[in-house]
Amino acid sequence: MAASILSHVVSDLCIGKPAVRVLPQSTPIAAALATLRAGADPFVFVDAALPSGAKAQQTTAATVVSVKVSVAEILCYVCGDDGNLGDPTAALGRPVSVLTAAVGDHAVTRRVDAQTSLLDAIDVLLASNAHSLVVALHGHARAGRKQKHHHLLLHNVSSSAADASYCVLTQEDIVRHLFGSISLFAPVACLTVSSLGLVRGRDAAHAVHVDADALDAIPLLRRSMAHCTAAVAVVADGDALVGEICPGVLGACDVESVSAAFAALSAGDVMTYIDCYSSPPEFLLRSIRAQLRDRGLHAMCDLMDAAHDDDDVASSLPLTPSSSSSSSATSSDDECWPLVARTRRARRVSSSGSFRWRSTEDVAACHGGSSLVAVMAQALAHRVGHVWVVDETSGVLVGVVSCADVLALLREHLRRECDSDDF
Repeated sequence: MAASILSHVVSDLCIGKPAVRVLPQSTPIAAALATLRAGADPFVFVDAALPSGAKAQQTTAATVVSVKVSVAEILCYVCGDDGNLGDPTAALGRPVSVLTAAVGDHAVTRRVDAQTSLLDAIDVLLASNAHSLVVALHGHARAGRKQKHHHLLLHNVSSSAADASYCVLTQEDIVRHLFGSISLFAPVACLTVSSLGLVRGRDAAHAVHVDADALDAIPLLRRSMAHCTAAVAVVADGDALVGEICPGVLGACDVESVSAAFAALSAGDVMTYIDCYSSPPEFLLRSIRAQLRDRGLHAMCDLMDAAHDDDDVASSLPLTPSSSSSSSATSSDDECWPLVARTRRARRVSSSGSFRWRSTEDVAACHGGSSLVAVMAQALAHRVGHVWVVDETSGVLVGVVSCADVLALLREHLRRECDSDDF
């Protein structure tokens, strides 16, 4: 039954996907932000060595890895340090290597060959606790399509980057692909997420109170991304779920202005700010300015004002390496730093299939008695990697179902089917 799915390789899932940008480590963070604004996907990748402490499963000395960088990672970097909040322009002028040196396993992304089997790709994602893979699409990628490659083909460091382009394959992309053959997963797909043990408890559902300082959500956001939940729930009194702070939604915002909102507002007010980001009401901007000045964050206040003035913003941040950056940058590196003026991001669907603009209150939620297929449909409809689990009657947050856990369950089902077919 599973033979048709198992015959697929990762390039089959990459058809129609745009190439992603892979930046050198000397790229200024501000330039990485410019690339994010100009691109179609909510993240870029940075060539990097495997961070110390990162899991080494499925890797060798010749393994190439990349580190995923999104607006959420940059936001956590700026808002997670008092020095960065005090001088955000200097923080954004540093090379992106300061981000790659601090990320956890979740952002370490293995680079795999286009002919890697779907099953092997799932194994790499689960073993490395990663959200995505970078797929090397060589010109001859489909030449050996009829050969059955059921072993992992990791892209070698000696391979020429000029011979390949790359696209990103996320957990959600694979779940979407498997959802297209959901009948093959009967009767498991009809069982409840509670009976399948997919509901992570309240401790795993990182949540912040609606009236708490928004900065309290930053460490929670870091942990949620590390556990591939990738969102922070916002709850009211009694733990009733009222919304979320999601990296995908943050991807449509300017770090410069949304960082100011996090530094000044409550979690609930930040949700309001994000929802009206393209045209925030003046009273909210006044409140942010007043709070920032009261806290001595004058530079952050100035940067927020510049972010709302498109004419000034192109010159407000460094898009070339600072004097403290590596002097080994080449002219080819410079081409990776697009000097683009800031433009407001329209509400749009990303070509990666993993992000779209939506309200912070537009959350995917279910209850413990929901079936696996219903929960998968919820996650795919909202284009997120998680579904909050709430009490059916009170709306109280009780847990979360992650895309990673769903993928692990489906992988185990495919393994059993494969073993049965071999027998």
